[in-house]
Amino acid sequence: MSLKLLGIPLSNYYNMVKHALMHKGLEFEEVMTRPSQEAEFLVKSPMGKVPVLETAHGCLTETDAILDYLEETCPQNPLFPTDPFARARVRQLMKTQELYVEGPAHELIMAIFGGEVPEHVKANSQPAARKGLAAIGRLVKFSPWIAGEQITFADILVFYSFTLSNRLTGMVYGWDMLAEVPGLAEWYEQFSNLEITTKVMADNKAASEAMANRIKV
Repeated sequence: MSLKLLGIPLSNYYNMVKHALMHKGLEFEEVMTRPSQEAEFLVKSPMGKVPVLETAHGCLTETDAILDYLEETCPQNPLFPTDPFARARVRQLMKTQELYVEGPAHELIMAIFGGEVPEHVKANSQPAARKGLAAIGRLVKFSPWIAGEQITFADILVFYSFTLSNRLTGMVYGWDMLAEVPGLAEWYEQFSNLEITTKVMADNKAASEAMANRIKV
């Protein structure tokens, strides 16, 4: 299978796909690509977003669609349980994090670029994220991974979601979201120590430092 991953290591969703590809032991080429509304790029990514996975059959966007494709076409080192209900629970956990934790936290994104977060955004984001975290607390298992004994796509998505979301809430509120759910911080540290995670996060750190230097200039 000939695969190219288009995007940038600054993107937590790019890093989710990258981690999944590495977990499955797949060979792929990284092509550094920024979001764009150029006509040529919109052929590959209809919304002009990254990540994009180029396959022998064409391009895919939207991380959940890409992850499903990888699981269906590359069953080795599976990242979904075999039981249909358990698979649905993994997807439920992923969607809960995406919509109800990262969604509110992402409203603070201007803080990353040194911008001022509007007061009404500050007032609304934290209560909404707390509600989402409470839902996460009702879904997690930590035995030892977030959805049970097997590392799943939920571990990957939730971890890389927090790499951005928790940074934002720390900058704006001084608030560590990982402390809100018992066991979450310990699970996060465990996942961060995986060999693949270490490699992905090293690339993310290098890209973040390069961006910070550009902003200073």
